[in-house]
Amino acid sequence: MLRKNTLYTLLVVSLFVVTSCAKVSIKDGMQAYDELRYKDAITHLENGLSKVDDVEARKALADAYMRTNRFNEAADTYSILSSDPSINDNDRIAYGRALMATGENAEAESLFDAILADSPGNEEAQALRSSCRKMEEFKVDSARFTVKSISIPDLSATYAPYIDGNRVFFSGEKAGAGEADQYTGLKYTDLYKATLGETSFDQVTKVDGVNDRYHDGAAVLTKDKRSMILTRSNYERKGRLKGNEADVSTTQLYSSVLEEDGGWSTPERLSFCEDKFMYAHPALSSDGNTLYFSSDMGGGFGGMDLYKSTKVNGEWSQPVNLGSTINTSGNEVFPSLRSNDSLYFSSNAHQTLGGLDLMYAVDQGGSWTGPFHLSYPLNSAADDFGIAFLPDNDKGLFSSDRSGVDQIYTYTEQEINFALKGLVTTQTAGEPIENAKIIITNLTDGTEQELMSDDVGMFELDLLPGKDYRVRAEKEGFFSVNEEVSTKNKNSSEDINLNLPLLPLSNPDDTAQNGDGNGDGDGNSKVDALPKGVDGNNPYQIPNILWDYNKWNIREDAKPYLDYVAKLLKDNPDLKVEISSHCDSRGSNFFNERLSEKRAKAASNYLVRKGVRRSMLISTGYGEEKLLNRCSDDVECTEDEHQVNRRTEFTVLNQ
Repeated sequence: MLRKNTLYTLLVVSLFVVTSCAKVSIKDGMQAYDELRYKDAITHLENGLSKVDDVEARKALADAYMRTNRFNEAADTYSILSSDPSINDNDRIAYGRALMATGENAEAESLFDAILADSPGNEEAQALRSSCRKMEEFKVDSARFTVKSISIPDLSATYAPYIDGNRVFFSGEKAGAGEADQYTGLKYTDLYKATLGETSFDQVTKVDGVNDRYHDGAAVLTKDKRSMILTRSNYERKGRLKGNEADVSTTQLYSSVLEEDGGWSTPERLSFCEDKFMYAHPALSSDGNTLYFSSDMGGGFGGMDLYKSTKVNGEWSQPVNLGSTINTSGNEVFPSLRSNDSLYFSSNAHQTLGGLDLMYAVDQGGSWTGPFHLSYPLNSAADDFGIAFLPDNDKGLFSSDRSGVDQIYTYTEQEINFALKGLVTTQTAGEPIENAKIIITNLTDGTEQELMSDDVGMFELDLLPGKDYRVRAEKEGFFSVNEEVSTKNKNSSEDINLNLPLLPLSNPDDTAQNGDGNGDGDGNSKVDALPKGVDGNNPYQIPNILWDYNKWNIREDAKPYLDYVAKLLKDNPDLKVEISSHCDSRGSNFFNERLSEKRAKAASNYLVRKGVRRSMLISTGYGEEKLLNRCSDDVECTEDEHQVNRRTEFTVLNQ
């Protein structure tokens, strides 16, 4: 009995000791997590959670896995947490991101659906769900880019290239022994430079003067090559790390000047930087007077946002957030400029294949359009970031951790040519229209080009691959017309032929014979052209609008013709038109007037449902008031003669 009691006591004591040790591990792990020491946090939390359960500690462990790109472990950990009632939308979004990073897009989409069922206004979940649904669309232009890794001996990780002629500056981590970052457990990075080869970096050396014990890298040069702005750890004097209020070291932006001996001066921190915020990834406009960068400054949209600062009298102004078109509740980082109005960056909260994806936005007179997602395989399910452009514009560098570690890659954009060849003619006679204005809008970035048709109505323009375009033809005295063309999903060069027939605003005087009919009739499904005018007031008779006897519902065979009118009016939104319906003389005046009113209103309502603004339309029923031939009351006429009077028309009221 004594031995039994002793054994029971030992078991209780052992369990107490195990539980106490586990709690110590979890406490140490949570402290490391709060201090952003994610590698240490993972070690302690894994140890503690193997013995006891703790929901908040498991959430921290899952997030630490995400921040160190251990997505499979993150997904497994979030899966364990998914049934816990304390899980919130942010946790579920993180779970969805982990699933996307591991290629489980269908499962991630279902998770985002569930989030939006509870929180319909969650913009981050909406964007990520859209990404899951568009995953195959993101990959359709995969032939556009060829991606190859760059060989850089002796460096275990490289990222954030900046191209200066035949030189490249980049951040690198030295392979082998060395001091490690307390937050990630990885080696500290330095700023390197090299000569740019076809498949390798040659003559790789550290940039003299700007590297110290901790993180240095992600740099940009001014136009004269005499100054540099770079990202580096926040240093105190004597090369020691400086922490913020929570004793966490931040990165800051520093400037350095090229000295006479070819080295760089000791970096000086930019005046607007504050210890408590992160500042990183500088990019400069071509004149050197606008600086773009990423930061978690207060008042942003969440995570890291993109900001800009302008140089005034030699000093950098207080940064301005680039706004909600660019920034999200996630992270926007690593800006770079292809031109002064084309800003490239990476985001994990716009539509993405997973992790950070490369995209660009276009500055149009002070406001940004986009952002527009770059094609696979430039983007992948991993983090893709830090793009740089070679002078010939179809080649460049970018960084990605698709291999499991940050690495610089080359890309080549395949030369695919699309020639738009258009012809503008009159719709009624097919005659060429000279000097018609052609406005071609790139619907991807909102940019426009204008040209004129030549003396035989022709125009030609080269289009970019992977874009949607709207082509608009305008000519005084004609209805304008819009047509859309696309170069998406096209992986080889081709000519795109486009005919743009324009309908005259003033109709010729000859009479059309198609009517809308009070009775049954056979409609055609093909719309060729609207018939020519029928009287001096320039109405356009809409063909094959046939009504069943004593009814005013739109028949299926009439819809293609009304669809044509709807497009015509949407292409010319400044017009005001009358939609009118007419009857033949048979039946009472009162009956015909009411019936024609109902039919005119039904036609107008159909056009509104197709997107025509109601303010453009006036619907009128004329009954038998405007007969076109001799078939008045008491005059015997054939059915074909009565048919001429049964018609539906539209008339332009403001030319």
